[in-house]
Amino acid sequence: MTQVIQGLHKESKNSIFQKVYYENTPIGIVTATTSTGRSANGKEDVLESRASITEDVIKAIIDDKVRVIGVYGPGGVGKSKLMEDVERRVKEEQLFDVVATTNVSRNPDLKTIQAEIAYALGLKLVNEETTRGRADILCKRLEEDCEKKILIILDNLWTKLELKEVGIPCAYDNKVRGCKLLLTSRYRHVLYIEMGSDQEFRLNELEHGEARILFERTVGDKVNDPEFKNLVDRVVENCGGLPLLILSMAKRLKRGDLAEWRNALTNIEGSRVKSIVELNYNDLEDERIRSLFLICALDSGRSSIRDTLVYCMGLGLFKAISKTIENARDRLIIDLRCLLNSSLLLGSYDLKKLRMHDLLVDVAISMHDKFIDTEWNALIGKKDFGFKEWSKYDLKKCTAMSFHYVGIAELPKQLDCPNMRILLLFENNPFLEMPDSFFESMEKLQVLDLTGLSFTSLPLSIEFLANLSSLCLDRCHLKDVTALRKLKGLQFLSFLKSTIARLPKEMGELIELRFLDLRDCTKLKVIEPGVLESLVNLEELYMQNSFDQWEAEDETPRSNASLAEFKNMNKLSTLYIAIPHPANLSRDLPFGKLYKYKILMGDVWDWSVEYEESRTLKLKLDSGNLLHEEWVQRCLQRTQDLHLAGLRDNHSIHDLCSEGFRELKHLHIRNSPSLQYVVHSTEDIQCTAFTRLESLFLENLNNLEKICGGHLALESFSKLKIVKLDNCSQIKHLFPSSMMRIFLQLEDIEISRCHLMKQIIADVEADEDGDEIDADPKVKSWNLRRLILQNLPEMTSFYKAMGHSVVLFNKQQVNFMFPKMVVFSSIEIILIGENFL
Repeated sequence: MTQVIQGLHKESKNSIFQKVYYENTPIGIVTATTSTGRSANGKEDVLESRASITEDVIKAIIDDKVRVIGVYGPGGVGKSKLMEDVERRVKEEQLFDVVATTNVSRNPDLKTIQAEIAYALGLKLVNEETTRGRADILCKRLEEDCEKKILIILDNLWTKLELKEVGIPCAYDNKVRGCKLLLTSRYRHVLYIEMGSDQEFRLNELEHGEARILFERTVGDKVNDPEFKNLVDRVVENCGGLPLLILSMAKRLKRGDLAEWRNALTNIEGSRVKSIVELNYNDLEDERIRSLFLICALDSGRSSIRDTLVYCMGLGLFKAISKTIENARDRLIIDLRCLLNSSLLLGSYDLKKLRMHDLLVDVAISMHDKFIDTEWNALIGKKDFGFKEWSKYDLKKCTAMSFHYVGIAELPKQLDCPNMRILLLFENNPFLEMPDSFFESMEKLQVLDLTGLSFTSLPLSIEFLANLSSLCLDRCHLKDVTALRKLKGLQFLSFLKSTIARLPKEMGELIELRFLDLRDCTKLKVIEPGVLESLVNLEELYMQNSFDQWEAEDETPRSNASLAEFKNMNKLSTLYIAIPHPANLSRDLPFGKLYKYKILMGDVWDWSVEYEESRTLKLKLDSGNLLHEEWVQRCLQRTQDLHLAGLRDNHSIHDLCSEGFRELKHLHIRNSPSLQYVVHSTEDIQCTAFTRLESLFLENLNNLEKICGGHLALESFSKLKIVKLDNCSQIKHLFPSSMMRIFLQLEDIEISRCHLMKQIIADVEADEDGDEIDADPKVKSWNLRRLILQNLPEMTSFYKAMGHSVVLFNKQQVNFMFPKMVVFSSIEIILIGENFL
């Protein structure tokens, strides 16, 4: 749509628009305000040799004669870091219009690569499941942007990547067209032979001087301590000039004593990489975190926190320290950050995107250490290397095995791995058949992840998996899952994005189940009566964008699940659920005890969320009785993101929760004709309201007179940043002048179709009701970054204080009268409507 608008804009001779904006600019679109995340020290942090090669790469990618550029060098030399620096420079200097980056990795997953490029472009691929279909959409988008300069960075190539299969425009011989490619690999032949690069650059190991500078930056003043000073050069030298190892060693020794420094020197002989990784590994606090490191290595640390938790819990990693799943998740987050701090895992501290360097993966897989009460013997499948290449001896010793989208064409009739504890098998092949006898020799298996496979019925040998605790059947084509009844000890079960249509009554026999994920199972229409009420140990149930065909408790005969079955789930702490018809709602539901929830009630909601909060409640109130339910009141006290529609006989939102909205951050209200105020205090005493609220959205409120009325305490609305009003026909101003403090803290204001709105801030005369809020004389800054005013026919002024002047809040004044265009250098302002043209 943006492209169409831009085209119309170019055709129009008398366009009223100066510029067309993306509402939220995709991360790959380069603009004048694109954030680059540059460090505070800027170029001073970049080593001279790295700055030099960055300049060479920049010159190459802006050369019109060069289409494909490659950077190669050994693992750990800093190729990915160099790509980050190049991307930052490109965005800072606006050398390209679009930049998309993806990590290809040793075993490329085309869907992940496509998703990362599409995300940078702001392109949605969610409705297209096949890699071919996604490639066609992506290619079309890149070709449509032919007038733009596009740079695609493909990091960490191990072998040839077929660009056409990804969706990057290319000719029959894999020659790229329409955009430029920047590639990295350990191997030069991958770049210039297999990918046809026009120019390659080798990234060398650091010379000793720069290696020492990098080491000193992390270790700090300790390098000048006479006790350690003489050891620094030897430690740095043994890291072989590899930044990955230098930083890893420096972090370990930053707080180490003399014995640890000497130990690092004496144990660093032989393979440098393995020695340094093992030293950091041995420094980890306990065996649990060491085992976590080994688990992360099975798919290069790319698993989500959810998957990693399911694996760890299935293996009993947190059994001794966490009684609940939520406690275990908290412990897992702490442990993952410990791996980050030890340089054994790469990524951001918020854990949104994690990965493990290939060097570390290789070391982890080669280890033979204690692993959760057994010896660690891992096998990783690779393209053209798998079951047939491993000896019977290797298979019998194997405790962990992983195949991550390597293109398995055929599975053995029986995988003879009697010591296997965890098996991860990811494929995008619906024709891959799993023989019935496949699991017969895996009695010790505790964790099984089969992602992207197809089953008419599960293999008969699944009954041999008596010790299985965690099972993932994500993105699978499933018909009959009755065989799961045999897995009596199963605690974690996931059908994420699978095609399952029915949960049979036999599923109720899994009484040890603690975790059930049914998210995005869009074809799930039947959960047989009694299944849910049998799952008395269930702690977490996810049904987002999934089953919602709830039957009434008293309906006979029943053919589907009833909400009354939740009364048996006394341990339930997390629930994602949609209830389209609240008439089927049972009383005394245990939802008030939930720790995390996303509850949608009524037929007007969808699962889209603007804010990732752990407690979201969406209520369509066809009857006022729902608000009086005890569980609703308890949820309202702790809800962080609240959506309300259909309010009747309610004049003020603040009055809806008897105990107050203690944790509310985001409030959305719509289609509620009786509502007059968001908060209104009729008493002489001060009212404290919405102390944590960050955003307020009001839509189709025909009788809304004011957002705030009465006497409010200073802390009320103290965190409010965003206010959006649409079609609120009675309101005349956003805030009274007495509430200037709240206005000053706002960053985003959007007002549309409010036909009586006259001012953003009412003047003293208009503030006739004497609304008051304690003023803070110290608040003088103005934080507004975005202002949209649309279809406001009665709007006369922004803030009428002295005649028709607008007072800016550092004692400046700008005299103008609407309908003149307002221009501020630091904010984006859009005025739309007849009175603004």
